Amino acid sequence: MGLLACALAFATAARAQDLSQPGPRTAAQRGVTVVRSGGSTFAATVHYPAVAAASGSAVDLANGPYPIVAFGHGFVTPVEQYASTAAHLASWGCIVVLPETQGSILPSHSAFADDLVSALDWFAAQGSAAGSPWAGAVAGDRRGVMGHSMGGGCALIAADRDPSIRCVVPMSAAETSPSSTTACLGVSTATRIINGSQDTIVSPSTNVPMFANLRGPSQLVTIAGGFHCGFIDSPILFCDSGSISRAAQLAIVRREVTEFLRLYLSGDGIRWDAVWGAPGTADGVTQQGRQTPDLDGDGRIDGTDLGLMIANWGNPGRGDLDGDGSVSGTDLGQLLAGWST
Repeated sequence: MGLLACALAFATAARAQDLSQPGPRTAAQRGVTVVRSGGSTFAATVHYPAVAAASGSAVDLANGPYPIVAFGHGFVTPVEQYASTAAHLASWGCIVVLPETQGSILPSHSAFADDLVSALDWFAAQGSAAGSPWAGAVAGDRRGVMGHSMGGGCALIAADRDPSIRCVVPMSAAETSPSSTTACLGVSTATRIINGSQDTIVSPSTNVPMFANLRGPSQLVTIAGGFHCGFIDSPILFCDSGSISRAAQLAIVRREVTEFLRLYLSGDGIRWDAVWGAPGTADGVTQQGRQTPDLDGDGRIDGTDLGLMIANWGNPGRGDLDGDGSVSGTDLGQLLAGWST
């Protein structure tokens, strides 16, 4: 009974915690040069947990290693427009790298998706390279990808191409060439698509078939009154607007992205109810969701998922696949039926 009371207390605290506010880590940023597997390079901006807030400060090794997230910018949108979101995620213990490639009016979506993967590969290698400033700071097996508009579509392509990616968070994902909608058929890791109900640049309907095609635990979250340019820090040419302010939308984005990454990349299991529970009226979002027996969202149904289910046996929440309020033999049957070979 004591353990159950503690678990309930932690869950209550997690729900009450405002994830739109900065986390416990100090965030800093710096420019890096990423080396592709073929030897060519590209510039990127990285936001990371640091010992001080000044640009270029040393990585906070004491609280690492940290998950890595590659972030794709929108069409002709500078990466600086996503600084507030990237810095926020760094304060919650993520390394967020934003490739500065494909910023022209004729971008290659395929090449941009590859650069998102290259950024993850390079950081993972740096995490174990002697003498690297990132040595010991990178959890190379905890990879996520996200992006906005064009970058959101390319994030889905990247997740299709790289099965080691464990978490995907596209925002107002655009249809791309090759097709991001088709790419979703190959995405089996945890994915949360976020859009705005009043987006006039990428219609919310664009994300519906993407969500339908996803193969893993997946969600489609719509911000009421949200708009396309509400995902960036300031207006740019040809921006739209919505019935909520940019500041209000960015606060919702910070909360929705942080709780999802905390659950599926950082292994923070107490975020399950926040991620999968029904949103409250004050949350400002509507949500469609599709759970699978892949409880940790890594694209496999295996012993880790079985352990998570058993740990919550008889209780609601994580592992209650049939939604009857208790993890039971029925849920176990679904998990075993989908066991990865």
